[in-house]
Amino acid sequence: MLRPRLLLSCLVASACLLFRPSHPFAQSMSTEGDFDPVAVVDGIEISRADCAKLEADNTAIWVDVGGRTACIRYYAAGLKPAPASNRVGAIWMNGDVLGPNGRNADRRQSGFGPQYMIELERQLSNRFEVPSIYLGRPGTYGSSGKHYTTRGRPIEAQLINAALDGIKRRYRIQTYALGGHSGGGTLVAEMLARRDDLQCAVISSGASAYRAYLEARGLLRPGDTPSRFDPYDSINSVPASQTRRVFVIGDPRETNVHFSAQQLYFRGLRERGHAAWLIPLERARDSRHHDLVDFGETANLMCASGESTDRIIGALVNLPEPVPRRSN
Repeated sequence: MLRPRLLLSCLVASACLLFRPSHPFAQSMSTEGDFDPVAVVDGIEISRADCAKLEADNTAIWVDVGGRTACIRYYAAGLKPAPASNRVGAIWMNGDVLGPNGRNADRRQSGFGPQYMIELERQLSNRFEVPSIYLGRPGTYGSSGKHYTTRGRPIEAQLINAALDGIKRRYRIQTYALGGHSGGGTLVAEMLARRDDLQCAVISSGASAYRAYLEARGLLRPGDTPSRFDPYDSINSVPASQTRRVFVIGDPRETNVHFSAQQLYFRGLRERGHAAWLIPLERARDSRHHDLVDFGETANLMCASGESTDRIIGALVNLPEPVPRRSN
């Protein structure tokens, strides 16, 4: 369990990167340079041979979904190496990194790289005392693929699901605490219906009811069928669990993913008997009131460490003001 003084003293990861304690179980290693925003826009290609080298550094997993292959990057710390097992792994998935025109990658994919991500996870694992893993969605944070044409599509969910299976096998992880922001949060909601090994699920500003999100934004005409998956469509497939907790976090003022869509998904979970909490946080400082990354990540790691729901909610309300961060 986290001590209150420790929790409040250093909750925001990006504010603590100057403190670098060693961690005997840090898994990932890398000598790579920075991420390439041009490659993120154009699409990232990684051969099987090159992915094998990254796998040896514990920063990638090769997946094959019906012949569609990908090298999915991850950055991990605090995992016990085989043959030991890991009771829980806290995984965070990023939001979209491209703007509406598909050409803006500088903000989220420039000026840092794998070494920064590994250090970020080392700090989080050391502070919350659980293994911490950052999973790059296809085409982002070094993962192969073209993010703009893959994000939110069924193939992205299939690749992520396969990556979670592969990481689980590699490190003998028993359960996941799975969290994500925005598009990553939408993936978390989709994984809820696909997996029975989640002890925690944290959806931060995610379009967990995707059709409702489009309708609230006036982006879907009557009769249109969305090209992306909608987790609400598969909500009846979410497996029952006596121990899993789901946290739906959003800012009621948000103009991007309207809070009403998050409320709809939350109500759907509760109506079906799932343990879920809706946390309205008027804490996002960006113009759209969308950016709650630090809050969602904190909730996911606290849940993974076994903190009570009341303590998690209290910590989010009292979280020190996050400083600007590079990763999302």
